[in-house]
Amino acid sequence: MHYRELAANQRGFLLRSQLTEEEIKEARDTGFIINEHLLYTKQGFETQLSESSTSDIYYWLWLLAFPTIPPEQRNPMPYFAGREALDIRGIGRGGGDPTLIVAPPELMPYANTAEGVGEFIVDDNIQPTDWSLVDGVPVENILPALRKYLMTNDDFEDSADATLDAHYYGCSWDELAEVLEVCTGRWTDENGRKPQTGKEVLDHFLNEYASPATSEDEEDDW
Repeated sequence: MHYRELAANQRGFLLRSQLTEEEIKEARDTGFIINEHLLYTKQGFETQLSESSTSDIYYWLWLLAFPTIPPEQRNPMPYFAGREALDIRGIGRGGGDPTLIVAPPELMPYANTAEGVGEFIVDDNIQPTDWSLVDGVPVENILPALRKYLMTNDDFEDSADATLDAHYYGCSWDELAEVLEVCTGRWTDENGRKPQTGKEVLDHFLNEYASPATSEDEEDDW
């Protein structure tokens, strides 16, 4: 029953393409394959080993992005980008942006675009330095992920949270100011003007979050 070992190496998930019909029947008959609930699909299965943490769900989506290609054969590596990359790293507060997966063009003929896995960004020059594994999930580096997120999110608090979290996780203020150029002219600051540079957007974020709390603010927190 090699599929049990395979599932154990894939957070409990299996791709249909990895199993014979006989193995699928056996795994169902023994109760090893369970009803799918994370994402309805005919391309893969959850098993008794599957869990439902944030990282597990994103791994499941990544696994299903190319359901006919085993994970070990996905080279260059397709990886999560934008909001998902930040979410997996614990940066920001989430959001409803599309799931983005950066993929090499040679894999795109096998991409699962029919089941709502996400939007694919085709890149013919993916490098190992573009991404890293976070809890076993390949994710984009923080700065380019933050830039993609900011380009699709116009919520001030969400954008500020993600930016300040990125600094906490090692990005410099200068690096963040450069990324924040995509936000210029978006929000009105306390002086009634819209910041025109990334540095001014960053100052706006810091001024809002560094403002001393009043007694009323503290009461509201409680």
